[in-house]
Amino acid sequence: MKAVPFLALLLFSLPGLADTEWKATSKESQLNEVRPSSAKSSLKSDKDAPARILSLRPQHNDTGNFWIYDAWISLLSDPDADGYYSEFTLSFDVDSLYTQAPVYARLYLGNADKFREYHTTSVFSVHGESSDDFLDVTTTLLEGFRADDYEILIELYDGDTDELVAVYDSYDDEDLLYLPLESREYEQNVVIVEEVHGGSASMLAMLLLLTVVIWRSTTRRDNCHRHCT
Repeated sequence: MKAVPFLALLLFSLPGLADTEWKATSKESQLNEVRPSSAKSSLKSDKDAPARILSLRPQHNDTGNFWIYDAWISLLSDPDADGYYSEFTLSFDVDSLYTQAPVYARLYLGNADKFREYHTTSVFSVHGESSDDFLDVTTTLLEGFRADDYEILIELYDGDTDELVAVYDSYDDEDLLYLPLESREYEQNVVIVEEVHGGSASMLAMLLLLTVVIWRSTTRRDNCHRHCT
């Protein structure tokens, strides 16, 4: 019987087995246009398909019509100051041979070559090799991501044909590797509680002591008055 709790603890501690469900919310902006936030979950919802999971890095037919020129990360929020962030921004600049073309991207977080999708972008336009049309995606990890160093992988799709046209990961850009992240349920918020009971008790004790002193002083004066007269 003692082996059962031990086995459960062992399974819970193994990476990839405990956090089988995950959830994140993201907000996009491009060219100063902010789009409404959206959630991505491993659970199936009414309007969205569940998030994908990749056990292998994807392969694609590189036509040379689209590519990701650069990507960079801004780490934003670490409430418990343990060095692992639950909020971050991924920015990436897509270039194309076309003057204007619609694309969208699937974004993944992974470790040990197992990648979990945390956001699918809306369709956005890219303009040739312009550096001004980069997309910002600010994400808050809500559930299912233990404190660890993660890698980001980007799948880029043609917005007209849904064809996978580019893949971008740490092999292309080291900025996407070793990202210290964790979801919100692993943020250990430190709450400072001001203790007021001790102060109230001390004040009460002082008042009682003062009352006793006054009572004794009054009693002594009364006794002295009686004996002296």
